[in-house]
Amino acid sequence: MNTVGPWRPEASNGSKGRRRGFIFRRNRSASNDETLESPIVLSRLRRRVHLAEGFVLLMVTLLLLGFWRIQVIHAEHYRTLADNNRHQNTIVRAPRGLVTDRKGFLLAANRPAFNVAIVREELDDRDTTLRWLADVLNVTPTILHKRLDQREQGIPIFQPVVIADDIAPSLVPAIEARSFEYPGVLIQPEHKRYYPKGTVAAHVMGYVGEINAVQLAAWERDRYRMGDIVGQLGLERVHDSLLSGFAGAEEIIVNSAGRTIRVLNQIPPEPGNTLTLTLDGRLQEQAEALLEGKKGAIVILDVNTGGALALASAPTFDPNMFARRFSQAEWNAVTNDPAAPLQNRALQSAYPPGSIFKLLVAVAGLEAGRIRPETTVNCAGGGTYYGQYRSCNAIHGTVNLVTAIGRSCNVYFYELGTKLSREQLIEVAKRYGLGTETGIDLLNEAPGILPTNEWVAQARPPRDGNWYLGETIGLSIGQGPITTTPLQLAHMAATLATGIKMKPYLIEKVESSTGNSRSRYAPQDRVTEVDLHPDHREAILAGMRAALEPVTGTGRRAANPNYDFGGKTGTAQVASAAAAGPEEERPEALRNHAWFVGIAPVEEPEIAIAVFIEHGVGGGVAAAPVAGQLMAAYFEASEETKR
Repeated sequence: MNTVGPWRPEASNGSKGRRRGFIFRRNRSASNDETLESPIVLSRLRRRVHLAEGFVLLMVTLLLLGFWRIQVIHAEHYRTLADNNRHQNTIVRAPRGLVTDRKGFLLAANRPAFNVAIVREELDDRDTTLRWLADVLNVTPTILHKRLDQREQGIPIFQPVVIADDIAPSLVPAIEARSFEYPGVLIQPEHKRYYPKGTVAAHVMGYVGEINAVQLAAWERDRYRMGDIVGQLGLERVHDSLLSGFAGAEEIIVNSAGRTIRVLNQIPPEPGNTLTLTLDGRLQEQAEALLEGKKGAIVILDVNTGGALALASAPTFDPNMFARRFSQAEWNAVTNDPAAPLQNRALQSAYPPGSIFKLLVAVAGLEAGRIRPETTVNCAGGGTYYGQYRSCNAIHGTVNLVTAIGRSCNVYFYELGTKLSREQLIEVAKRYGLGTETGIDLLNEAPGILPTNEWVAQARPPRDGNWYLGETIGLSIGQGPITTTPLQLAHMAATLATGIKMKPYLIEKVESSTGNSRSRYAPQDRVTEVDLHPDHREAILAGMRAALEPVTGTGRRAANPNYDFGGKTGTAQVASAAAAGPEEERPEALRNHAWFVGIAPVEEPEIAIAVFIEHGVGGGVAAAPVAGQLMAAYFEASEETKR
């Protein structure tokens, strides 16, 4: 047995050592065979290159197809989008038409204002932009979101939508300075409605506001759109089609900051028409001043044309509040005011006429032949009629028609009431314009009440005859189921003064922006003969003149030594003395209403007036002095003009 030392490979001569060395060399030789030049590796590389080439070719093909689709198939669509990125089509609102009184003094005009508008397609982030604007404008983002949602209806995405009106001028630079950060936000200048005289003629002018959905659906859809400012009350509403004008348009190029750099095309807006009213601004202002602190109305008509010279109602309001932004609290204060300042008492409120109605009872008696001007009655301070005692305002002794009108003798008209039927009184009242709208160009005119057969059948529960003869006695002095408006009674007085019924109106002239003008009404539209006999007219006017005689005339506080005035007082009972106690001890709500109607001058009348003071106690005390001052003011102004 041989002894062998430690194994070393280089010293190994055995068969196993040789076998192991051969295997090692063989493996290394195999690895060296798989080089880049080997067929196997080259095949693999070629396959990968071909795959990459195919993928690149596919991508290029798809890219070319995309270009072809964009540039050929949808070329017009993307051209439009590209144009819209730099072109903007904007609506240019037309200035609202001016309104002046008969002498050219402005009653409604326009002032410069600034609105914030949004171009939706240019917004980077709608929520972020509106939050920023809300912070600048000091409103909540919810308000701006709501406005945008409401106003964007029907407006193309590339056109501006106004979301804030009449912002403070100091905010304009703050918004424009960050227009690059918040693209799609524009400042749009416009004209805002302005009433230079404030409350003067507020009930005639009315006010403007944003068009609502109901109006948009009912009005001319091709002319109005959401966000437009339109008339909401008064003449602004009735004649909105004359005052609104027609909007224009601009096609502009803007830079990246949204600023206009060039105007490509422009269609100028057509301003609204200028309306010249029949109102005398100074007389209107004086009428409103005399009503300050009261509830009531004053109407003055030109008896020869029917034009309204003054149409005042109190309390009143400032229409400028509605032309600007106002709070819900301000709106609630106006609409919930128990004095109802938005109510036009001159034509929307009807009251018992009281003794004013005696003028028409006299006409009915004369026409029916029941009395003549010289017919007399003895007034002992009252009398019993159909079992009920009715009092007079004094003991007048023997009175004829003229003195009965002048002293407002109830007994004379009680007696006449026994000779006339309800139907006879109603027929004359209708002929002189009571019980129906006068047709003046204002909304919501009250027709008043006349106890016609139809009214009696509907308003009274079934009973024998539906109407008692004793009620005709009350009707003969203007009490009972009869109500009239101040406008109706001024209209009635004007008709008695001339014998011709002229439809009251307010628009004297309409003038377009190009200078063309026309009268609003043709004479045949507003003239009706009432067939008042000259003798009857003379007797009525003599009675109205007697009402202003010193000492005995109930309207003497309206008299003026320099002018020939005529009139008639009226006191409309609100509650009976038996039920409410003496007049001076009653709460205001139970005090009688005060009336006065007048004409001037009596011989050749020019104007008719009606003054109504709610709860004014007595016509001779509260209403007559007001009428006297206004009639005198009219003639003093006329004399001043002649000089």
